[in-house]
Amino acid sequence: MAFQGMNPEEGRDVAQVITDAGQQILDLFEGVTSLVNSVEWVGPDYEGYREDWNSFQTGVIGELANLMQEKGTRLGEHAEEQDTTSNQGA
Repeated sequence: MAFQGMNPEEGRDVAQVITDAGQQILDLFEGVTSLVNSVEWVGPDYEGYREDWNSFQTGVIGELANLMQEKGTRLGEHAEEQDTTSNQGA
């Protein structure tokens, strides 16, 4: 019979990398957002651009980071399930 399952330690390591990458994205965009919000630019064009940027950062980018967090968490759960399944056969 062919092997089925996962190396749980490897799964947990990859889950952490995914979660960390999501946090790095948030951190990066927070820094860029600070720069966008500090541009010396006055007028309705800037207000519109800044609002658009902030919506992008909290919307699309926030969603991406949340999804990565969820994917990392789910992979970690699979690793725990693998440990439970493997330990039942021991």
